[in-house]
Amino acid sequence: MISFRLQQRFYAAMLILGAGLLLTRTIIMLSQNALNVLVSWVSLLLIIEMLIDVACIITSVNWFIANNPLKSKIPLRLAAIAAIFHAFRVLVFVLGRVGPWIDFDVRPEHRALHHLTWTWTGVYFAAIMSILGLIGVFIIWLLIKRHKSKHKDGSVHLIA
Repeated sequence: MISFRLQQRFYAAMLILGAGLLLTRTIIMLSQNALNVLVSWVSLLLIIEMLIDVACIITSVNWFIANNPLKSKIPLRLAAIAAIFHAFRVLVFVLGRVGPWIDFDVRPEHRALHHLTWTWTGVYFAAIMSILGLIGVFIIWLLIKRHKSKHKDGSVHLIA
């Protein structure tokens, strides 16, 4: 059985990894000139998501170093916000590739060639990963809710 302290470090490391993956993808998009290609409000979504990911990483590192379950509240909330925000941004991306809204998220001068920068595999992958992230947020929320109902003091220690 894994010790309680090791579990806390594992959970913090998983949040660091997850937020790091989202941050890496955002940095890649920025390096590919996304701020000039995307319309202003979608660029703002990208920047906000990046800031949430950075905050999640910083607070998760603090939780990892402190190895204290009381430090888990903020990183868990930021991770949930990051997953939900990312899913919304991916929804905007998917809607911009299909139906009557094709390229609504891209500046007019970039619309003609924008289809060359993405593939349907990438669209499907982004959508599936975002859905899995939302499912993960929902499952963790249910586990915390169940744990809180068992412990009347309202503490959350994420014990397996």
